[in-house]
This record gives sequence, C-alpha cells and structure tokens, in this order.
Amino acid sequence: VKKGPNLNAEEFARRAEREIDFYRTICPEFKAGVRVTGEVSGLIVSRGKLLINSDLSLPASRVEALMAHEVGTHLLTYSNGRMQPFQQLCSGLAGYEELQEGIAVLSEYLVGGLNRSRMRQLAARVVAVRCLIDGASFVDTFRVLSRDYRFIHRNAYTIAMRVYRGGGLTKDMVYLRGLKAILQYVRDGNDLKPLFTGKMAGKHIPIIQELLYRNVLKPVPVLPRYMQQAASLQRLDELRNNPC
Repeated sequence: VKKGPNLNAEEFARRAEREIDFYRTICPEFKAGVRVTGEVSGLIVSRGKLLINSDLSLPASRVEALMAHEVGTHLLTYSNGRMQPFQQLCSGLAGYEELQEGIAVLSEYLVGGLNRSRMRQLAARVVAVRCLIDGASFVDTFRVLSRDYRFIHRNAYTIAMRVYRGGGLTKDMVYLRGLKAILQYVRDGNDLKPLFTGKMAGKHIPIIQELLYRNVLKPVPVLPRYMQQAASLQRLDELRNNPC
C-alpha cells in the first residue's frame, strides 16, 4: 500500500483519467469521464462520470482501492452495460445497488486496500442507518458514533451526514450486506466475470448467465484491472477456500 501526502481533487482526477485510459487501451468503446466540481460531496459516479468534490483530500493509501471501487466497478459496469443490447444494464436493473457495492468493496480487498479502518467505517454507517430508522435525530446519531463507538467528531459527523442528507438515505447499509452476499457467492465457487456484464441485482445473475450462454448478451467487453493481477487473483482464491 502506497503511503505519502494526501492527494487533492485535481491530482486524484488525473489518476482516475489514467485508469480510464488503461481501460480504453483494452476497449476503445469504454465510456467514462472525470469532472471536478463543487456540486457533490466526496466521490460520486453518475451516468458514466466520476464526479469529484473540488475540496477533496484523501490519503495516497486509499487511491488504488478507490480506483478499483469507482472506476473498476461502477464506471466499468456502466460502460459494459452500454455495449449490451439491453440498455437497462447500463443504468441498472431493479435493486442493483447492493450487488454493485458488494463487488466494489470486494475489489478494495482484492487490491489490498480494505483495511480495518475502512471496515469500521462501513460498519458505522450501518449503525447510523439503524439509528435513523429507529427515529434518532442527527445529533443523537452523532453522539452514538462519537461516544459509544469512539469515532473522532469529524468522522462521526461525516458518517451521520451521509445517512441524514436529503431527509434520510438508507443506502449506506447495503455496502456490508452486499459484501456478505458476494463473499458467499465466491465461496460457493461461482465466477465473478458475468457480474461485470452490467449493473444487476443478485436475483438477476442466473438470467444474465443464461443470456450470455445463448449469445443474447455479448461477452463481457472489459474486466477490472485487478482480475488480471496475480496478487488479486491469489486473494480471490484464498476467499474461495476460506470457510469462515
């Protein structure tokens, strides 16, 4: 894992553009873009564009994991879906978010970027969603995270803000649920490759596999970079053989 000073928004954008260029060398039809803007918080992928908050500052140690998460999962499945005859695979079949985020978090692990701090953050988001559903206020949730789970105030605020934005958004709970589902999928001996055909939910996987078998869907145009890297494939094999 690379260490060093934080990257700002422009530096991270250039790194993301290089990652997109890599995929374009494999498939010139790979459609994705990057934009730095003050209109989003953090990082968001929308309609084939990676939107980066202009005030972004992140550790160099997180860069490879974010490339796998944002570019190698979200942008890649968007682009692959665009190249299929069913365009819904581009925008996403119903309930696709859980599987998408599960694959994205798995990708962080496969490139060696899923550390204890990141897992703790994802778990805290689930706690915050639970608080929201139970009727807790923003301040109450902030106190639970900072007092009961010992998050520093800045991190507790950010986690609570993500969940309470726009009046309440429970999506953050699907990251861990999606990770749990994809780990079981891998341990059952299933192939990850069909999951990159486009954006789908777990219930759609058998249908996608059948359509690929019958040549109704095209073979997956582009696979993530880490699916070609020995270290990542070794980690994937270890997950398959891990009964826990």
